[in-house]
Amino acid sequence: MTAVLVIARDESRRAQLRRALPGVTLFAAAGDAEALDLLRFVEVDLVVRDSATRGYAEFRAALRRLVPHARMLALGSADPDLDADAVLAADASPHEFEAAVHRAVEGSRLDREVAALRARVDAASASAGSGALATAADPSWDSAALARVLKEVTRVFAIGFDLPRALDVFLDAIAELVRPSRMALLLPDEPGGGGVFRIRVHRSLSRPIVDAVQLHPNAGLLQWFRRHGRPARLGELEPDVARTLALLQAVVAVPLTASGELVGVLTLGPPVVRAEYGAREIETLFDLATHLAAAMRNITLHQQLGAEKDFSERILAHMSNGVVTLGRDERIGMMNGRAAEILGMSAPETVGRDLRMLPPPLGDMLYETTTSGRSRPRTELQLALGGRWLEVSTYPIMGDGAGPLGAALVFEDLTAQKALAAEKRQADQLQLLTRVVARIADEVKNPLVSIHTFVELIDERFEDQDFRKEFGTVVRRDIRRVVHVFEKLVGLVSDRELHYAVVDVAEVIEDVAATLHVGDNGDGPVLNVDVQQDTAPHCVNVDTPELRKALTYLVGYLAHNSEPKPCRVSIGVARGGEGESASTVRVLIGSPTAKVPAPTLERLFDPVHMVQESLIDVGPAVSQRIIEAQGGRLRVRQTRHDFSFLVTLPAAG
Repeated sequence: MTAVLVIARDESRRAQLRRALPGVTLFAAAGDAEALDLLRFVEVDLVVRDSATRGYAEFRAALRRLVPHARMLALGSADPDLDADAVLAADASPHEFEAAVHRAVEGSRLDREVAALRARVDAASASAGSGALATAADPSWDSAALARVLKEVTRVFAIGFDLPRALDVFLDAIAELVRPSRMALLLPDEPGGGGVFRIRVHRSLSRPIVDAVQLHPNAGLLQWFRRHGRPARLGELEPDVARTLALLQAVVAVPLTASGELVGVLTLGPPVVRAEYGAREIETLFDLATHLAAAMRNITLHQQLGAEKDFSERILAHMSNGVVTLGRDERIGMMNGRAAEILGMSAPETVGRDLRMLPPPLGDMLYETTTSGRSRPRTELQLALGGRWLEVSTYPIMGDGAGPLGAALVFEDLTAQKALAAEKRQADQLQLLTRVVARIADEVKNPLVSIHTFVELIDERFEDQDFRKEFGTVVRRDIRRVVHVFEKLVGLVSDRELHYAVVDVAEVIEDVAATLHVGDNGDGPVLNVDVQQDTAPHCVNVDTPELRKALTYLVGYLAHNSEPKPCRVSIGVARGGEGESASTVRVLIGSPTAKVPAPTLERLFDPVHMVQESLIDVGPAVSQRIIEAQGGRLRVRQTRHDFSFLVTLPAAG
């Protein structure tokens, strides 16, 4: 362990130097007086003094008296003859500062190793001169005192899961047992021993040591423990490891291990009334520390489980979905607040009760998943009690065994969404009705005006043969237009009863081509229909009049959107292809002269949008409704050369 003392008057400067010295035990002081007070009970390896000129000589002399082996690094001095181990300018680079610190620390370490070797040589010489190695006899245990202390230690295991209290009780018991002058218990920052070890509880240590000391898990004393796995005495340690004990003002360190993992370190200062601890005392301390480590591990595990449980409960409490769990005993294990709110139940009164407490069919779904182990995908259902709409899914909770431990039910309240969707449908229907009425008035007005005009004139000009001929032609045309308008509206908003019959699609297409009337007396666009079909019949089971209407509306839409005139329409019939089943019949209605803008194409089958254009534009939507009602499908295709509708119908037999 490397201990460094930083002296700087400015707090920001001290913080800057702290950041430049990572991985060391760092002490800080604002001035020389504070630093000397600290050095009276802390032995450091290096002193970094900022603004080194003023009062430097007096501080250097005091440092040599208190900590002879400590090195000195002076910052911000331009005097090369300054009595310091290293002198750096205030604007020295981080690399220069790091190199100077490294050289000074290595020099201090070498001085301590030399001093330790000399002390060993002197001790060996003294022992050889006396003819025997002095050994300390183990003190005898006072059985009554030992029983009292062990009784105090057992209180740790009766405390429960209060870790700070357990550690305090343990240190008090150890103080009663061996009477150390100082004690400290170091624990890792992270559970499991992976972080830096810091002093968690102590007795009689100064605050600067408690705040500054940190043991890294892969170096020094902790590495020694992982290698040897036994208590450490100051006299048997290498200088680097002994340096750590000296900084903690301890002579013995005891590892706290559980399941082979180092979970803490207990350090003890010299005994109050004796020279050192006996072997039996250290052995007892090691046994007690091992039991404490097991208790600490259990407490930590309990706290982690409690924290995870609390975290999970908080997640469940704030979920927008309801969650209910069921155990193997067919009792409700958990119900979050959202589930209780949706179902109108009290969670405390429901948990632990039989699954029949849940409104049907939720209990049945949970029971089925628990017994079968199969998940149920999202399903919409309506509760009989209250009429709430729910989207429900279940999944089994599996354990180590073959069968599930229980099941979980997750559901979402769709009642508000259903009500909103119903309101939206109602608004759409009202909007559609408004547009349809407006369009009907526009479409029907002109034919009715012409019919009304001829009716007004018929009494006066009935004998006029030309008038009667023109009257018949115009009235038939306008009445047909009105009939077509209402046929489309009926097909759009009502479901008629279908009368199925097997028919050859080619016959239906021929009827459509023969009965198409696009303009009379040459006043409308000319329509050229080219029918292409196989020689083999293509029979389908459909309602023939309805299918004829659907195909007529599609041809009419192509004619209406064709430029230039005349409109050319081709109708082809064939068996299913392009990945479709061979048991289908395809009718392709296309036109090279029809052009539909992309925005219109995106909403071609949406009657709410198309009705505002004209009732002719509603034709594809009506055709789609008719074809899908008969088990078919209607799609649209547009290429650079043509625009077409593809009708797919199931083949008969």
